[in-house]
Amino acid sequence: MKIKEALKIKELSRSEKEYILSKLLNEDKIFLHLNPEFEFDEEKFLKIIELRKKEYPLEYIFNEAYFYDEKFYIEEGILVPRDDTEALIDVSIKELGDYVKQEKKLTITEIGVGSGIISITLAKKFPQFRFIATDINPKAIEVSKINAKTYNVNIDFRLSNLLDEVKEKIDIIVSNPPYVEEEWNYEPLKYEPKEALFAKDSGTFLLKEIVKEGIKRKVKLIICEFGYNQKELMIKFFESLNIKNYYFYKDLSSNTRGFVIKF
Repeated sequence: MKIKEALKIKELSRSEKEYILSKLLNEDKIFLHLNPEFEFDEEKFLKIIELRKKEYPLEYIFNEAYFYDEKFYIEEGILVPRDDTEALIDVSIKELGDYVKQEKKLTITEIGVGSGIISITLAKKFPQFRFIATDINPKAIEVSKINAKTYNVNIDFRLSNLLDEVKEKIDIIVSNPPYVEEEWNYEPLKYEPKEALFAKDSGTFLLKEIVKEGIKRKVKLIICEFGYNQKELMIKFFESLNIKNYYFYKDLSSNTRGFVIKF
């Protein structure tokens, strides 16, 4: 098959086909444009096309995902990073920046570390703070350690439900927990770990548990991502606990995507 023929396949976007070809041929996009007649063995390319037609994540195929302009290792069994979560990073950087001059020592804990993208990105930005990250999935801890080593950041990873294995004092909780409603049947999600996606109580169960943990631990700050349609549910929950000092933030598509609570 020639490059120009591969790029004419209709099922995928041009950019995705270019990415696949670049990975398979170990060449950049400029090479693809300058060599349309270049012939290659199409077997692997066509297999990938078939997988993508079934919505199998491209990130699992090449074991890499891009987040906040950096590349992270990923594999099946780990939640695929989403661009929407970059809004969580932006808010976290803003909020943590306020503590840089005020506090010499802070312990920041991420609940549900996944591939490590949040803790690692923040640890690179704030090396003066201590980071602890938990997850119930042993594979998530393993993958996060690989990524942390790549970026040479010091994070204490722990296999734990919420903060069960974190006994020391913590100051800030950051989390992108499972928040998809259990009733939601979205076909592409079938390849990703259900425990990293779905939650009870219209998707808010773990969000509420994290807030209660934060109150119990007397933290200074909680930053969480949630579903675009969960704002009103969380407002009612905050009111039930008499939480008043909070705000919501939006993602890149201007959807309400998370909350920040200050104590």
